Amino acid sequence: MNSKKEFDAVINERFSCRSFKPERITTEELNYVLEAGRLAPTAKNKQPERIIVVENENLLEKLKEATPCTFDAKTILIVCNDTESCWIRSIDSKYHGDIDATIVATHMMLAATAIDLGTTFVCAFDKDKLKQILDLPTNIEPTCMLPIGYPKEIKSHNTRLDLEDIVIYK
Repeated sequence: MNSKKEFDAVINERFSCRSFKPERITTEELNYVLEAGRLAPTAKNKQPERIIVVENENLLEKLKEATPCTFDAKTILIVCNDTESCWIRSIDSKYHGDIDATIVATHMMLAATAIDLGTTFVCAFDKDKLKQILDLPTNIEPTCMLPIGYPKEIKSHNTRLDLEDIVIYK
């Protein structure tokens, strides 16, 4: 596993990787990324995230029936939430499972960048087809997919808005 980068470097270097080398990531690298997800904060610390690691070649191919966005990665993390264990805000019944799963995915994407792996956040998939392919119980809801691997090429961030365009002070 490569050395870890400083946080400023990680947030500046992270990009949506859509082209991966054919080599599979190591178990050590995978566990580092998964541990970052495990440590991510969740609403009321309910920890409803469920992460499915797909490395089986046949299953990776089958995932293409649910999304065109696998980018031929040799490892794909399917970040789900357990609808029976997530926090629901009492004042307005706001469901936080997807929010928690997205925070977990973000931690894992940043951890991957810290060790020179590429990822991209994929939410363009047929949820019902994905649940069928993975044989998920009704309470496990896919939130996003993270193809992960060694980038074929390093790209920079797309153009970002200036702070004054996104921050409102009151």
